[in-house]
Amino acid sequence: MSRRPLVLVALLALLALPARAQQAPAGEYPGLETGKMWTFDVPPLEYWAKRYGFKPTPEWLAHAQLAAVRLSSGCSASFVSLNGLVMTNHHCARGCIVSSAKPGEDPLTDGFYAPTLEEERKCEGLVLDQLQEITDVTGKVATAIGNAPPDQAAKRRAETISAIEKECGATQPDAFCQVVTMYRGGQYKLYRFRRFGDVRLVMAPEDQIAFFGGDPDNFTYPRYDVDMSFVRAYVDGKPALTPNYFRWSKAGAKEGDLVFVIGNPGSTGRLNTVAQLEYLRDVLYPAQLAQLDRRIKVTQQLMATSEERGKALRNQLFGLQNSFKAITGYDAGLLDPQLMARKRAWEKDFQGRVDADPELKKQYGKAWQEVALVQKELASFAKERRWYNFAADGTRLLTMAGLFVRYPVEMAKPDSLRLPPFREANRRATENYMTGSSVADTTAERIMLTAFFDAMVNELPSTDPVRRAAIGTRSPAEAAAALVSGTMLTSPDQRRALFQGGADAIAASTDPFIRLAKVIDPLDRQMAARTQALIDRESSASEKVARALLAVFGNRVAPDATFSLRIADGEILRYPMNGTLAPAFTTFYGLYDRNAGFNGEPAWALPKKWVERRDRLDLATPLDAVSTADIIGGNSGSPVINRDAEVVGLIFDGNIEGLPLRFLFSEKVGRAVHVDSRAIVESLRKVYDAGALADELVAGTRGGM
Repeated sequence: MSRRPLVLVALLALLALPARAQQAPAGEYPGLETGKMWTFDVPPLEYWAKRYGFKPTPEWLAHAQLAAVRLSSGCSASFVSLNGLVMTNHHCARGCIVSSAKPGEDPLTDGFYAPTLEEERKCEGLVLDQLQEITDVTGKVATAIGNAPPDQAAKRRAETISAIEKECGATQPDAFCQVVTMYRGGQYKLYRFRRFGDVRLVMAPEDQIAFFGGDPDNFTYPRYDVDMSFVRAYVDGKPALTPNYFRWSKAGAKEGDLVFVIGNPGSTGRLNTVAQLEYLRDVLYPAQLAQLDRRIKVTQQLMATSEERGKALRNQLFGLQNSFKAITGYDAGLLDPQLMARKRAWEKDFQGRVDADPELKKQYGKAWQEVALVQKELASFAKERRWYNFAADGTRLLTMAGLFVRYPVEMAKPDSLRLPPFREANRRATENYMTGSSVADTTAERIMLTAFFDAMVNELPSTDPVRRAAIGTRSPAEAAAALVSGTMLTSPDQRRALFQGGADAIAASTDPFIRLAKVIDPLDRQMAARTQALIDRESSASEKVARALLAVFGNRVAPDATFSLRIADGEILRYPMNGTLAPAFTTFYGLYDRNAGFNGEPAWALPKKWVERRDRLDLATPLDAVSTADIIGGNSGSPVINRDAEVVGLIFDGNIEGLPLRFLFSEKVGRAVHVDSRAIVESLRKVYDAGALADELVAGTRGGM
């Protein structure tokens, strides 16, 4: 059988898209290269009205803002009932799921459901922040900075922001305040939150169904994940009363529908200059990927040594693999000549608009050159900066040695001049870490250090002072073994004795890690000071670029993500992929087909309940879906809502084609991936026998309350 030419196949795939997606939207506000992560205080009402025929009322926006919450785990979430019920992703509540387990339980494997309020379990350390108010404090910060040089500007900025946050935080007992930097310093906004400190686990499915497909399917689509969990906010020991919550859509959504994602995207670099992107591409990302690759291999090696280690390190491996895949995608965009050409063209146009205005040129015209000079100098010592520190890919022993070496020096300084770990606010935690009863895992330390030293040998010459002190003439494995076997830092008693001995004991110590830390310390301090001076210069120049941006485009350009609350518009939409089309929706049929297609291999295995209860499910129920909404890390757990502010989905991922959009946004193939609201209710009722929870979602209130 003859095959049609691939060009024709791709063309037919594009023609199969709904008409709206075949052309870039008119008047894209302007161009949407900087994305659609809009802030609630400056919503793009004109753009939404022009593009979608939708203009939300102030009440709609206020309700959506208050129904959203931010998790201290670094994720987004939302209230989904009157009684403090909160919806987020499984991986966002993973710490709570594990820490709340009772002896003998394995909720990651078996899942968890509390059918009654009394059975809901406290999430230690997890807090929820609900954004109450946004105030522009740009004038206050700018006045405090004045015309100070970069180093003094950074100090004045930090002091002013701290004072603003402190004053705001004193207004209410449950207030938490944060000054958010927008447009790289072009604007400063004070965000006042209501903080919920009592959070309890309600429901979490098995890890295997929440992360179905494992690392191979991560950042891909089509997907078949039920990546959800539910917690509840409490106040004074009772479920919180939360009148601003997202109602549940009974009908769900269909392809072409307008949707909004409400959440806290972590970080984007769309306002970065070309020089900053080139630094990421050529210097930072290659180093980060090399380090992540080492740590992934070490973690997998450790997991293979025992079942206990395997379980303990599952979360760590997930995080490392997720980061590796994400940064690989980001870097792919910077390595794409077409994307970088678009970025250069955008920057050239922007600079041209600045240069065309004599006053703007006078104020901001040299900012790009200053940013480029900083990147060049940072690159000149980036290699040494990677090795002249105490982190060593996560080893506790070298980190601890660094704290011991620095403790007497830092404690002799005034509190304000100390390094952060030694300031009074953090000192007790640092001392507990140094002298606590935990015993270092020597097997893990040796394996980590061996991998770290292997990489060091490949980058640093034999004459380098840190390499000479760490390895000398030994092999990396021999050096790691000697350090770990010769140290006394594995013993809590000896650490306490060293701490109590003070500066004299530390100075006299012959411990191999202490000796290595003494070599690293002055070099690290020198590098840190040099780096900070450059960062201050870069911040000052970037702020000028940002002010130029606002002068030219105003608020029509969305600010970069800063893990602050945003509303992103989009449409549920298929997209061309591999010469065909990725569907807008997947179904439970696809879940079972993918399991069978891989013969139940570990990444695509199904939990027992999902095997046993297959016949209960309506397999045609939409499971996962994609939209053109603008998301990135931090949006995990974000609700997907429709025009009526009803939940139609739950964000849990983006496709791999969307990763390069960190630096330049486009709607062509990048997609946000969410769990469909219909799949959530279907699985709660028919797999987990969680009818009460499903009823609370649909009704908006818990029965009997």
